[in-house]
Amino acid sequence: MEFSVKNQVVVISKLSDHVADLTQQLLDNKEHWQDYHVILDLQESSSSSELIYEALTPLFRDHNAQKKSFVLVDKVDRLKNYPEDLSAAPTHEEAFDLVEMEEIERDLGF
Repeated sequence: MEFSVKNQVVVISKLSDHVADLTQQLLDNKEHWQDYHVILDLQESSSSSELIYEALTPLFRDHNAQKKSFVLVDKVDRLKNYPEDLSAAPTHEEAFDLVEMEEIERDLGF
């Protein structure tokens, strides 16, 4: 697992391919990302989007409740399989744009 911080956003990459291991790794390393907006790079994962969503939903919701963004970067063909309540993008650049848009929405009270 690799962490890269830019401004108030941490990009997490080099993740475990097993969803259960991924969730545990994220929880074990929470001190590295809990105070930041998160971009989680899942482009190399072979897990299904359904399994990823199911495993990450509690982390995603908890992080959003802290008024922080949690955005997945994933393959284009899997993006359509994620529910609308989960922020997902095909590139890091678009993920950073989503974080910025969500921050503006929070500032405006949406």
